[in-house]
Amino acid sequence: MTQPAFLNLVLLSGEPEEKLQAARDAGFDQVEIWREDVEASHGGAARLAQHGVGFTNLQVLRDFTGAPGDMRLQKRDELRQFIQMAQALGCDTIQAPATTRDDCLAEQIDDDLRWMASEAARFGMRIMYEPMAWCSVDNTLPKAWERLQRLDQPNIGLVVDLFHICALGGDASQLDGIPATHIYEVQLCDMPHQPSPQDKQAIMTLAKHQRQLPGAGIVDVASFVDKLKSAGYQGPVGIEVFNDDLKRLPPREAAQRAWAALRRFWP
Repeated sequence: MTQPAFLNLVLLSGEPEEKLQAARDAGFDQVEIWREDVEASHGGAARLAQHGVGFTNLQVLRDFTGAPGDMRLQKRDELRQFIQMAQALGCDTIQAPATTRDDCLAEQIDDDLRWMASEAARFGMRIMYEPMAWCSVDNTLPKAWERLQRLDQPNIGLVVDLFHICALGGDASQLDGIPATHIYEVQLCDMPHQPSPQDKQAIMTLAKHQRQLPGAGIVDVASFVDKLKSAGYQGPVGIEVFNDDLKRLPPREAAQRAWAALRRFWP
């Protein structure tokens, strides 16, 4: 692959160092790493950075935007902690999805994103803004893009996650009108069946336990790939699959299966 190929480490079991080695041996040149993985590493971020694999992003700064009351300051401190950890990894990107809080202050979101962009830019960092199917605000790609287009911050871009698009009944047409330069990464996956878009709990359970590797479910993965390639997308492409059965496999085997699935759709 000519573009960065990543694996989200959520697919793999084992110690953080073992996960990195499995991803690298399978063929991936980058990983999406979780804060929990860094904290669980005996050698910390500096040790993980020596494993010869790059970091697509550090995950995941939850519910930053629209945080009510004192939580707003807590979330800003948390962003600074993420920045420090990302720097230690040699990573320049932090993933911060749209808020899932029902008590979020929607009128505050634009200001929070502007502040986040400014603070991240001080350290040469980028922010990946992800619309998730169960977000209380910006739960679809068009809604998230409308906000980012309006704010026009040069270091905030979108995450395209096939699960969150398709779980609400969307398809590849949601990519229409979004410049490839404003997509920071593409997460490929599949799902075994179509959940009800109104059943948030069912969507969350499916998302966190039963996602499938691309090609193993009902999603028209090829249509997304065709649309992205036609738009000239050149950023990272990878696998984000939360699957309890795959996670029970030896990490090397699970990583190899993920690599084969990725190459099938994005050779």
